[in-house]
Amino acid sequence: MSKYGLQIRVKPSSAARPPVARPPPSAFLHDDDDGDVERDISRQASKNKSNKDYEELHKKALEEDPMAFEYDGVFDDMKQNAVRKTTQEKQKRESKYIQALIEKSKVREREQEIVYERKIAKEREKDDHLHSDKEKFVTGAYKRKLAEQAKWLEEDRLRELREQKEDITKKGDMSDFYFNLSKNVAFGATEAELRKKEKTQQVEEKIQTSEQEKASESSHPSTKIPSDFVAAQPGEYMKTPIAESSKDKVVEPVAESSLPDIKVAPETVNEQSKRDHHKRNEDAVAAAKERFLARKRAKVVEEPL
Repeated sequence: MSKYGLQIRVKPSSAARPPVARPPPSAFLHDDDDGDVERDISRQASKNKSNKDYEELHKKALEEDPMAFEYDGVFDDMKQNAVRKTTQEKQKRESKYIQALIEKSKVREREQEIVYERKIAKEREKDDHLHSDKEKFVTGAYKRKLAEQAKWLEEDRLRELREQKEDITKKGDMSDFYFNLSKNVAFGATEAELRKKEKTQQVEEKIQTSEQEKASESSHPSTKIPSDFVAAQPGEYMKTPIAESSKDKVVEPVAESSLPDIKVAPETVNEQSKRDHHKRNEDAVAAAKERFLARKRAKVVEEPL
C-alpha cells in the first residue's frame, strides 16, 4: 500500500568498495629507468634539431627582409598612418571651411566700406559750397585705400561679366559647343595639335634650308649673277648672239641663285598658318558633327518600334 504525504528519501547504503590492488614491485625497475632516459635524450635531440632548423630559417628570412618579423612595429606604423590621415583630413576640412568664412567676411567688409565711402562722398558734395574757399588735404593711406577699392570693384565687375558670359541659360545657340569640339580629346583634338606642330616644323625646316642655301651661295662667288646681266633688259639680252650651250650655262646659275634670295615673309607665313588652323578646326567640327549624327541614327535604328 502506497503512502501519501511527505516521504523522505532514504539514501542507499554505500557498499564498501574493495581496495584496488597495486601491482607488485618489479624486480627490473632499473630497466624502465634506462628506457625513460633514452626517450628523454632522443626527444631532446629532436628538439635541438628543430630549434636549429628554425634558427636557420629565421636567419635566411632576416637576410632577405630585415623587417620580416617586426609585426608590432609594422602594426603600429599602420595605425599611426591611419590616425594621421584622419587628422589631416579633419584639419583640411576645417581649414577650408574657416577660410571660406574668412573670405566671405572680408568681402562683406569691403562692400560695407564702399557703401560708407559713397555715403560720405554724397554728404561732402552737399556741403562743398560751404567749404569751397578752404584747402582740402588727402593722406596717402586714404589714396591707397581708394585705389584698392577701385581695383576690387573692377575685378568684381569682370567676374560678373565672366559669369554672365558663361551662363548656359542665357545662350540661345550651340556655337560655343561646336567651338569647344576642337578642344575635346574624344573628337581628335590631339591630332589637330599634332598636325599643327608638324606644319610649323615643316615651315621652319623650309626657312632653315633657304638660309643654308643662301649661306652656301655667299661662300661660292662663282655662282653669283654678273652685274651686266642684271642691269640688261630682257630684250637686249636676247639680241646678243650666244650659242645654245652658253645660254644653258648662263640660265642655270640664274635659276639656282635666284631661289635662295626669295625670303618667306613672316606675315605671309602667319596668315597661311592661321588659314590652315581655321580650316582644320572647321574640318574637325564637320567630322565631329557627322559622327554625332551617325551615332544618333544608329541609336534610332537600334531602338525597338
